[in-house]
Amino acid sequence: MASSNSAPAKSAKIGVFSFVMITAAVVMSVRTLPMTAQPGMMTIFLTLAAAICFMIPTALVSAELATAWPEDGGIFIWVREAFGERMGFIAVWMQWIQMVFGMTSILMIVGAIFAYAFDPALAQNKMYILAVILVVYWACTLGNMRGVKTLGWVSTLCVILGVFLPFFVLVACAIAYLAGGHPIVTDLSFTTANLIPDFSDRGTWALFIGFVFVVMGMEVSASNVSHVKNAERNYPIAVFLVALFVVIVSVAGSFAIFIGIPTKHISMTAGLIQAFQTYFDMWGLGWLTPIMAVCMAIGLAGQVNSWVLGPVRGLQATANAGALPKVLQKTNKEGVPVNLIYLQAILISIVGVLICVMPNVDSFYFMLLGLTSLVYIVAYLLMFSAAIYLRYKRPDVKRSFTVPGGKIGIWICSGLGIATCLLAGYFGFEAPSSYVGTASSYFNFQFFGLLVMIIIPIIVYAWGKRSNRAELAKAATKAATKAH
Repeated sequence: MASSNSAPAKSAKIGVFSFVMITAAVVMSVRTLPMTAQPGMMTIFLTLAAAICFMIPTALVSAELATAWPEDGGIFIWVREAFGERMGFIAVWMQWIQMVFGMTSILMIVGAIFAYAFDPALAQNKMYILAVILVVYWACTLGNMRGVKTLGWVSTLCVILGVFLPFFVLVACAIAYLAGGHPIVTDLSFTTANLIPDFSDRGTWALFIGFVFVVMGMEVSASNVSHVKNAERNYPIAVFLVALFVVIVSVAGSFAIFIGIPTKHISMTAGLIQAFQTYFDMWGLGWLTPIMAVCMAIGLAGQVNSWVLGPVRGLQATANAGALPKVLQKTNKEGVPVNLIYLQAILISIVGVLICVMPNVDSFYFMLLGLTSLVYIVAYLLMFSAAIYLRYKRPDVKRSFTVPGGKIGIWICSGLGIATCLLAGYFGFEAPSSYVGTASSYFNFQFFGLLVMIIIPIIVYAWGKRSNRAELAKAATKAATKAH
């Protein structure tokens, strides 16, 4: 329409730098640095591979879909347009449910980091970690249920405490460590054997899923592409800049950890604070460790709080299509989907309780990370497939941004994303080499967990449709009765 080209719309456009910062804030996190540090120098190759094979294709494809179908609902709308409402619901459900496992893993890190402020031994205490998961998440849930939303400046403070502060302090410590001539505990040689993973080791492929997980989420920023100045030119530039930024942060942060801690001793949940403790103790500044731990724990907990409502909004959008059962459509006066939020909290609590039957805290973290990725991969497979299909099915829909290269470009971009998903999915059932436990226990957790996660949305969708049909029939009957 003509109004879409009005002056105000033009004045709302943002430049490359602003978009890079917005997108980097969505994708970048320091909580995964212990995982990316474990392979040592191979983290360079694995991070670059994940960015090129997955992050960039995700950003380009989702940008095209977001500008063609910009209404609320995101991946639900995109997949629905291609493959129907049921498949759209499954896609958005998988995008939502992966956060249940993702949030649980973040809360495990919150507990492990906070333990260093009082008793580091608690970082491996299952009951303590479970208590942190339940207390922190339910507190965040209840706060959001009352409509108490985190103020902008509080969210900014949490990002500073939980992301920027630890990253820059960690890198500064690593530089000081090297400048002081201290021994480097990890092989930093630039040899093929030290830089390129052993592809004959299936555990290496399983680890690759973790690196793919680190760069997941670029589709979130695609909703802003319509606000980018000269999107056709600037959006790809911004995407590559973000990819470069993420690679630098991942590699530099990992490097700062493994030069002072042997890779085999890096804890998946407490590795970051381990590095701070190592450096601070070396310089007689051990008293800074608990302070850093408290800052990081508060920062990460604050980020969890800001995500309580975020992921569920996409699922809530399906209510307009009648895909959600009536009981899950309920909202309070603040517009919060109360029953969905309670369901989310209950599921996170159940996942947290599983920690009590797992071999150890780090092993459970590996299992959660693996399942989170596998579940998310299903949503991505549907999204990439929809992008290809819609180029042929709906070529008439205007796209203010399109993947460069025409149909060949969309096949290459989406094909690369699909291939990475399938490869990561195949090896996602393999236990990483540093996993403590049996390979069968890891496989069973991933296989049955993924199976259940796929079956649930099919049941919920059928329930929702039946429930809404019954409501419509009841309303029609009541209207007919009044008419007579």
